[in-house]
Amino acid sequence: MPHPAWNKRLTPEVEGLIVEQYRGGLSAGEILKGIPFKTKKTVYDVLERHGVRRRGGPADYKKSFDEAAFAVSDTAEKAYWLGLLITDGYVVEATEGVGSPVVGLQMIDREAAEGFRNFLGLQHPVLRIEPKGERHQPMYRAVCHSRRMANDLARFGGVPRKSHGTFLPLLAEDLMPHLIRGLFDGDGTASRRADGQLLVGFCGSERLVAEVRMWLICRLDISDNRVHENGTIRYVQWSHRSDVRRIARYLYEGGGPRLSRKYELLGECL
Repeated sequence: MPHPAWNKRLTPEVEGLIVEQYRGGLSAGEILKGIPFKTKKTVYDVLERHGVRRRGGPADYKKSFDEAAFAVSDTAEKAYWLGLLITDGYVVEATEGVGSPVVGLQMIDREAAEGFRNFLGLQHPVLRIEPKGERHQPMYRAVCHSRRMANDLARFGGVPRKSHGTFLPLLAEDLMPHLIRGLFDGDGTASRRADGQLLVGFCGSERLVAEVRMWLICRLDISDNRVHENGTIRYVQWSHRSDVRRIARYLYEGGGPRLSRKYELLGECL
């Protein structure tokens, strides 16, 4: 939501927020509650500049996407996107209880945001978030507004301030590789050391990293590597060739959605 200290002027940030929220189903009046402007004309002028067609009224907007996508995680796709949402997704409650919560996925990988949009059947396009400085990269965001989906995700730790309550959900055994691949594509690490050896790992909250580590050790018989600390972040890594190969095969041999740049790096292990 807009920061209360924003100047009362239309910046690209404000205009992007207006377009995103309107496409997500909020009315002009609801949008005005979160930005430093008073008239609906401001909202409509922004929509016109961005080529966004105005809705005729409440009956003109229908939620055509799959709000019940995470009511039951019983497919490889659902498990994967659940894992990605646990790491790089967010849920923002509606301001003052008006409207539905925002459920979103934001990453540097447009591929992932587009995949999530297609998975849910969202009608509005992925939003590009411009970098704030030279050291940052553009981000890509796909969002929807849904109380039902927010409630379903809460059962899996996908809640506001989720870093304090994130855990590894236990799905059917054959779905766990897809769930963990989603976690890996969100907060996993895949790189090559100076000696050419591959390194693979996971980072995140203390509980999530500990549970992913134990799951992989018990299922794959890999090395019992310890969890490291970096401020509030915990991470665990493996670099032994046999460990990396077992993890890569566990993540990818079952097929399903994946992030290309990580899959291509670990492809030699398959």
